[in-house]
Amino acid sequence: MQEFRIKIGKMTCVNCSNAIERACKKIEGVEDASVSYVNSSGIFLIQKDEKRKEILAKIKNLGFEILEDEQSLEEYKIKKHIEIRKNLLLSIVLSVVVMYFEMFDQSFFSQNMQMFLSFFGIFYCGRDFFSHAFLGLKNKNLDMNTLIVLGVMSAFVYSCLIYFRIFDEKHLYFSGAMMIISFVLLGKYLENKIKLKAESYQKNLEKIDTKKARILLENDEVKEISSAFVKAGDVILVKEGESIVADGVILSGSAEIDMSFLNGEFFPVLKKENDEVQAGGIVLNGMLKIKANKKAMDSTLEQIKNLVFYAGNIKTPLATLADKISKYFVASIIILALCVFLFWLFRANLNTAFLRACAVLLISCPCALGLATPIALVVASSNAAKNFILLKNPGALEKLSQIKLAYFDKTGTLTKEELEIIKHNLNQDDFQKLCEIETLSSHPIAKSLSKNIHVELKGEGEIVVGAGIIYKENDDTYFIGSRYFLDSKGVDTKECDHFFNQFKNLSSIKVYFAKNSHCLGGVLLDSSLKEGARELIVGLKKQGIKSVILSGDNQESVEKIAKELDIDDFYAQLKPEEKLQIIKNSKEALFIGDGLNDAAGLSLASVSMSFSKANELAKKTGDFILIKENLANILYCFSLSKKTRKIIKLNLFWAFIYNTLCIPIAAGFVPFIALSPHFAALAMCFSSITVVLNSLRLKNI
Repeated sequence: MQEFRIKIGKMTCVNCSNAIERACKKIEGVEDASVSYVNSSGIFLIQKDEKRKEILAKIKNLGFEILEDEQSLEEYKIKKHIEIRKNLLLSIVLSVVVMYFEMFDQSFFSQNMQMFLSFFGIFYCGRDFFSHAFLGLKNKNLDMNTLIVLGVMSAFVYSCLIYFRIFDEKHLYFSGAMMIISFVLLGKYLENKIKLKAESYQKNLEKIDTKKARILLENDEVKEISSAFVKAGDVILVKEGESIVADGVILSGSAEIDMSFLNGEFFPVLKKENDEVQAGGIVLNGMLKIKANKKAMDSTLEQIKNLVFYAGNIKTPLATLADKISKYFVASIIILALCVFLFWLFRANLNTAFLRACAVLLISCPCALGLATPIALVVASSNAAKNFILLKNPGALEKLSQIKLAYFDKTGTLTKEELEIIKHNLNQDDFQKLCEIETLSSHPIAKSLSKNIHVELKGEGEIVVGAGIIYKENDDTYFIGSRYFLDSKGVDTKECDHFFNQFKNLSSIKVYFAKNSHCLGGVLLDSSLKEGARELIVGLKKQGIKSVILSGDNQESVEKIAKELDIDDFYAQLKPEEKLQIIKNSKEALFIGDGLNDAAGLSLASVSMSFSKANELAKKTGDFILIKENLANILYCFSLSKKTRKIIKLNLFWAFIYNTLCIPIAAGFVPFIALSPHFAALAMCFSSITVVLNSLRLKNI
């Protein structure tokens, strides 16, 4: 299976994206499809490359445009925005002229001018509505354009029938038909403008110039290459005014770096030798020599771009529900409008029946319903990125607000990754050997023991996840790990236990070391809490969220950290499968971890969080990735989650209540209130604008 991404133009509402999704999912070999009106994009899961052509052909047949890249999408959006503005201004002028003739001149010439000008205005200024409605009907897809075209054509055709004396009525509605086009264009123009504002963060990311990089070769020559080919270990030269193309560490130089794309701060950050820097930062002064610690395509900047792109395409439970309703919404409104027409035709007269049915068609808005969730998730994801949080699964925002139980791994999550060696009873050679073997593992305990050790081991090592290391060299077998691990391998640990018992009060982490069946000794390590750990646990308690530690470390070490954090429940000396079972048995729980042995738990938990420095597998399975190590950012995630869910619910409530209240008014079933078709069209447009404006409130969390 492979992923196929494209940018799509000419989508006018959420139903357009839903239509593309439904059509492409029917293509054999397309496993899944997700199309976003908000992002003007589509993601397709396909079996073979040949399916790309079929997808592109299907989208073009539906009347939409395929855009080449992000730049062409931006140009298209600007061009479309200008086009809508021109059509809006022209339609307003024509509406005013037609209205003048209708109100102040009842001559035959006036009626001719009304019909001619409205015909031109409707079919020229509103041509996009008609083309999309026609292609939608051709492909059995009803959307907002269908309702607009039916409403406009009802007013225009009805007026033509009166003009040719087929109906014995006096009032013409040419101005009403023109005003419908004007008001809908006004709504689309404002919605477009606000939507572009909502996407401003995404646009700023795309504007960061990281296409070229200058790397320093071994012979001290400088070579310019595409940044896509920068790999870990490359030395990059970055001059004043240039962007950093890959995450890395400064080898030499110092400079002030604009990191506003990431932290939103106006003031630059001073970076010097040995400091870490992220791709996307702009060097304002000075020159830096940077050693890349990952590929440019895996940089923080690229991750943020990718996740913000995905945010608008992911279908959350609430979005899926809204899409299902929207699918049948338009057809239901058309049937309802017909019923309203027949009701008033028998109850009153043809003129009243026409006005009421037309108003029902125009006031109904499926767009607000479809925009309710994706626009909020895009703004929330952008806000999270500015606060050093990568939101890999925007759908997790809905779940996080309902979490009442949080599981924490201890080492590397609640405590600092680097541990301090307190005591050991090994001779110098054995201690050196222990540290060398620990280079095989990326576990925080191993990193603390093996730092500054650079050696190529000749033997074969096996990492037993959550337990320890088995290393074979020549005819010797070494075991490193917990007492439980060494006991399971038949090693007598009594002598080492006697050494560790002298330091019971320290409640430290114990590492046992054995050669063959003989225990050589052990090492005591201690850990300190991460920044923000205490504030996090206190903050979670205030929200009624219970915290539990799940750790493979010894009882004393885990109990010590639990007491420091005032956590009542904790589990120590857990095997990976035991930790997994605890998480599996909890229906709605948050799990926060960073190690290889946490990956399965992160994948299984309802909501999961990891760190940017975590094991690669842990990062891939986490829903939230914390770029900064400050645990207090987890409280921000909860705050963002609750606010996002509240805004999505408010959006959906508005979309439902709007239609629930406005349709009866438009149908004339509410006494003393009459709504003409053109004002119904205006009301429809502002329902979508309200949803977008409400979602923009997430920018200020």
